[in-house]
Amino acid sequence: MDSIKEKIANNKLKPEEAAAMDASIREAKRSVGARKMVEEIKAAQARGLSPAEIDAAPEMAHWKEEYPRLFGMVLDPAHSPAMLYAMLAQLEAIEKGGKSTHDASVAVGTILVNSYVRPKLGMEPVPLPDSGAPPARR
Repeated sequence: MDSIKEKIANNKLKPEEAAAMDASIREAKRSVGARKMVEEIKAAQARGLSPAEIDAAPEMAHWKEEYPRLFGMVLDPAHSPAMLYAMLAQLEAIEKGGKSTHDASVAVGTILVNSYVRPKLGMEPVPLPDSGAPPARR
């Protein structure tokens, strides 16, 4: 256990590095493009296009190149829209200066652990950091 704590401590960003990362994310505003891509994929799905047709569509090529993993996630019929929007909300919170990348990362990690890991282990979900409320998901 000590070696895990040591690894985490050694990988922790210095305050100036964390501030630079937060500033970089705020400047890039990647959530704007990500939301636009999601809207365009959802609109294509509403028109009845299959994931394969959307993937091959020339007008989607720039999204596939700019956000390859997110593009694939949104096309996957098994993806969770609630999870996607929760992650985008955390990114937007960083961009607006309401959260640090560290705090947003902890929140997303907690959501993922509550959704996928803890149920498999038969454990109750843990509340989100600083929420003071019981978790919404089981």
